[in-house]
Amino acid sequence: MFVNEIARITEMSKDGIRHYEELGLISSSPRQAGSRTYRDYDPSVLKRIEQIRQAQQLGLSLKEIGPLLDMHGSREISNEETVAFLEERRSVIGKKIAELRAIETFIDQKIERYRQSTKPGLPT
Repeated sequence: MFVNEIARITEMSKDGIRHYEELGLISSSPRQAGSRTYRDYDPSVLKRIEQIRQAQQLGLSLKEIGPLLDMHGSREISNEETVAFLEERRSVIGKKIAELRAIETFIDQKIERYRQSTKPGLPT
């Protein structure tokens, strides 16, 4: 499959697909067509792109996704492994939410102090 087919099926841009390849998340083979060389993608790339998108929905960065997919390869992941992984992700996300709430509280306090300040423009 050529990049335009992959792009159409996955509803991604060709640049996005090439970026995934640059990061080593997917691969292709060179294919000669006349005087030009094209990248030929195996249909299994479609499943891999879907896995990448699902991992992104879990809050993983592309740099985190590569090693995760490589570690599990093409083997099926058990329900127990999936649950353990999702629980860990939930914990990480919960910590990030707590950190963001603390920042939000700090900002709210600063806003309130500035609103109540008798000398506008001076930090409190």
